[in-house]
Amino acid sequence: MDYFMIKQTGTIVIPKEESFASFAASSPEISVRPMADLSQLDRFDYIASETLISDRLKLLFEQYLIEQDWKPCVFIDQERKLQKTFWFLPSLPYQPRKIIYASNGLPAAIYIEESDFAKKSPGIFRIRCRKGPHTVIVHLSVAESMLRRGICGLELVRLVEN
Repeated sequence: MDYFMIKQTGTIVIPKEESFASFAASSPEISVRPMADLSQLDRFDYIASETLISDRLKLLFEQYLIEQDWKPCVFIDQERKLQKTFWFLPSLPYQPRKIIYASNGLPAAIYIEESDFAKKSPGIFRIRCRKGPHTVIVHLSVAESMLRRGICGLELVRLVEN
């Protein structure tokens, strides 16, 4: 089975979460972040630093990750009264049976039980890197769907055959 690691292309600096009393009181499940120029977010459907995905990518992932709780991250431009929503990838309970890491700490290969594929395994994994944050691994079917939809701001790196 073919799997790909998602890597963010390019760089973007996103603000840290700020506490807005009116938002926090009504919904503690929303991350609100003021940002001066929201147009720079248009180049990205995936932001690796906090595993944020765009609405477009979320629509695709929801087909594989059924009944997950998604937490929104809303970037707001208060001056122009604009907003753009990204979503935190939820924690995923299924983990590959075996993960082989490269010397740089990133996953190089994963092993999934054949009996788990398309049953227990959703085809999307969130794996902790040995050096750094989490990384997202997707099955070939998900990667192809991402390419057909023109998902931007990411690169798909093929993992070693298992």
